[in-house]
Amino acid sequence: MNEDTNSPAPGATPDPSMPEPPVTEPLAPGPSAASASQQDARPTAGTDAAAPVTNRVEAGAVRRSGRWKRIALITLVVLLVAAGAVGGVAVYQQLDRVRTAQARLDAAAALLDGAEERLLEVDSAVQAEISSEIATQSVEAIEVAQQVRADAIAAEAIIVEILPDLAPDMLQMAEALKDSAAARVEMMEAAPVILEADRKAALAIDPADEALEAIKAAEAHITTAVAEFNKHTEAGVKASTANSEQARLRLVEARSLLETSTAAFPEADYDAFIEYVDAKIALIADSKQIDSLWLAGKVQESNAKLDAYNKKDAEIVAMAKALPASVRDPIADAYEDITAEARKRYFDAREQARVAGDRVRALRESSTRDR
Repeated sequence: MNEDTNSPAPGATPDPSMPEPPVTEPLAPGPSAASASQQDARPTAGTDAAAPVTNRVEAGAVRRSGRWKRIALITLVVLLVAAGAVGGVAVYQQLDRVRTAQARLDAAAALLDGAEERLLEVDSAVQAEISSEIATQSVEAIEVAQQVRADAIAAEAIIVEILPDLAPDMLQMAEALKDSAAARVEMMEAAPVILEADRKAALAIDPADEALEAIKAAEAHITTAVAEFNKHTEAGVKASTANSEQARLRLVEARSLLETSTAAFPEADYDAFIEYVDAKIALIADSKQIDSLWLAGKVQESNAKLDAYNKKDAEIVAMAKALPASVRDPIADAYEDITAEARKRYFDAREQARVAGDRVRALRESSTRDR
């Protein structure tokens, strides 16, 4: 092997006239062992001139490779940060939806809680005994029922909308509140039907009761008229005529009152009572004619009319026996027909509302204990 004559001998002082060998550029961080040995190798004079060029090319390639690695790493970091940011936004948005849903659930519950007192007001009116005094109460309760229904509809709509966004631990409460709202809607839809029938019945009761009293008064006058006629005296027959006229006036009053009752509650059928009153008025006309004939001295003709009178009177007695037991019965029958379905709906929904309310209270108590 030939030694390089230009290389200084070991331990010799370098000749200042000799040019310094070219120094290659440092490599990218993390070179291999071979690269490190190449970096340490310094070509001497007289070696192939292409060697340093090759080293520079290789070093440049390593530097570019390092830069691409750094760029790829930075890009990956940026992508991860971006993905994390997107994921963080999604999580935040989900949490925000949950918080918003919870707040709206609380608002729905507040709507139902706020309507509770008015709901009880309607319930009290629905269950009140029908009397002439409740007509105004029924009208007011109908308006209140409409308000309670509107609040319940709004609460139910809110709950249905937010169910997908609620936290799992709030779903039971939401379902209980939704059931409560739905039951209240059903109650408040049925209540006005009942309350309107209550109002009409309340308005019809008084005139019907007064009609009955007028009929009873007429009956008393008729009984007196018969007794006076049977005295077969002029004074008695005249007294009979006077009592018959009083009976007629009271029967006319009774008929008018029955018409008033029917106008208040058109579904109430008072035809049988009115037919009875009309028959009694016609009979009184016959009675007065008999009295007139007797006073005119036409006793035979009077007695002939009296036979026909007694026959008609027996027919009217049969009519009276066929009448409803109470003058209020037509009102009660009409009320039953109108409200039967609505009352079933109302009280079924009322029970559902009670059960849902118990669930809500139990969940609230459980939540309070957990805190």
